[in-house]
Amino acid sequence: MRNALNIAIVLALAAIVAFAPLGGVVAALVGRALSLAFILVIALGLWWVWRRMGSDLERLPPGFQALGLGSIGLLVLTATGWSQLVGGAGGIVGALLLLAVGALGIFATWQRFRQLI
Repeated sequence: MRNALNIAIVLALAAIVAFAPLGGVVAALVGRALSLAFILVIALGLWWVWRRMGSDLERLPPGFQALGLGSIGLLVLTATGWSQLVGGAGGIVGALLLLAVGALGIFATWQRFRQLI
């Protein structure tokens, strides 16, 4: 019964988007709002980590601090411009390469941080 109700809700929302005036515009607006909410959650999580572990993270050498913060910035910018990156000349391979470089930078910083503890 619960599954049928969930399916009915999804179908009703799809009908509103398909047949209501400006339904697609509203759907795009909701999508952008959800994207902004996702970025806000990531920013709040990073702020929480910095407040909780900031003094420990400041013990890292300056090069690793720059690597960690630069990697976070690279991941945020890649997520923000994903549609332009994928649609451009580099395509999906370039976007995934940027994600991999950012993840490797964070991993290297984390490994160095674990050595200091």
